[in-house]
Amino acid sequence: MKEKTVSLRGRVVHGRGIGKLVGSPTANLEVSPKDNIPMPGVYISSVLWNGKTYYAVTHIGKRPTVDNDESVSVEVHLLNFSQDIYGENLLVSLYTKLRDPQKFSDLSALLDQIRQDCRAARKFFGLNDLPLPLCMDIEKHRVSVGNTDIFLSTKEFDILYLLYANPDVTFSKEQIYQAVWQECSNGCFHAVENTVFQIRKKLRPYLDGLDCIKTVVGYGYKFELNSRTGER
Repeated sequence: MKEKTVSLRGRVVHGRGIGKLVGSPTANLEVSPKDNIPMPGVYISSVLWNGKTYYAVTHIGKRPTVDNDESVSVEVHLLNFSQDIYGENLLVSLYTKLRDPQKFSDLSALLDQIRQDCRAARKFFGLNDLPLPLCMDIEKHRVSVGNTDIFLSTKEFDILYLLYANPDVTFSKEQIYQAVWQECSNGCFHAVENTVFQIRKKLRPYLDGLDCIKTVVGYGYKFELNSRTGER
């Protein structure tokens, strides 16, 4: 385990739901002015909850992109995680600082940076060494299998990356819709289903007939490169 610098405890309270838009649930910790809060910044971190350790990125500071509130918040973006933990108590350990808090031009730019931060955390903890023929480059918005680049639309890329970056997590169709379309689905998931169908259609010829997206019947999808079913 990496050497941590400082730890803090807190209870998870409701936030603005920004984490849902990047497929990385956000645990907003309830803190008081009396708490010994670390210096503002974005930190690679880990979370101890219910006897199990999860990896994360923690933002400490103001949120100038989403509001004008001057108060300091502690927001933890958990990797490979999709459970509801509102009201739960977490122990958060900080390891290394990635950057200072900053204001972005719009929400889209903020979400892109959160994805970059999560990717840095995955690399820090050695979570990127997946033995897969499929490679995704979020900076260049590119998908490749071997030496072959595969063109995906923006929505196709975003859905695939959401699942690819969280290979142990099953996402509901509602979660996928909110993350990619950045709005509620109102119970209509045709856009998600059709986009997944197109991803499978484009990738299957280059993966020896394998499907990298597994359907969890009645719920949603997960990344799993060992299925030969094209089920929607």
